[in-house]
Amino acid sequence: MEIDDDTYIALTVTCCLTCGLIDFYRSKRPSRCVTVCLGLLCAVLVAGNLQRSFRSLATYRDQLQKKVDKMTAKVNDMLCQENWTKFETSCYFVSTVKKNWTESRQACIAEGADLVVIDSRKEQAFVNGILDARQNAWIGLTDSVQEGVWKWVDGTSVTTTYWQPGQPNSYNRNQDCGEFVQESSLGQWNDDGCFADQVWICEK
Repeated sequence: MEIDDDTYIALTVTCCLTCGLIDFYRSKRPSRCVTVCLGLLCAVLVAGNLQRSFRSLATYRDQLQKKVDKMTAKVNDMLCQENWTKFETSCYFVSTVKKNWTESRQACIAEGADLVVIDSRKEQAFVNGILDARQNAWIGLTDSVQEGVWKWVDGTSVTTTYWQPGQPNSYNRNQDCGEFVQESSLGQWNDDGCFADQVWICEK
């Protein structure tokens, strides 16, 4: 059973008083009993102070660690590895080789990323700006699960779209993957056969 500091002090004081009364009735000077009790009282007080100081230091340490973790996360958010481009809170990579859509996605995943998910007009314009003129690139858009229902690779539905006029048309019902077409200041999307080889854009 644990006894808190206050209980220890109360017991020690009681011990001292008891020893003192015994010595008083015996008309003796303070005995070893009183000395021991006073020593115990001092030890308890010192131990209590040390324990409180330790708890305060432990709390302060935990608070500092949380601040360090937050600062580290912020620094990581500010940095992108070589050949990746920063935009807002994400990093983007445009490949220099060409692969089909599935292989392109696997290449992104191998880098701890995925094919880009475009969820704002600003991001659409940014992606358009990192591609060469009239360049096509795979993005994380597909209707391979259900024809005509386009989804991003993270499972979210497509809300705002930037399809080219007349697209997606699922030509020959064999165009289930989305590509980005660099043009003008915003760029557009097109559906294409997932087997086609072209560059891709990763995001993480």
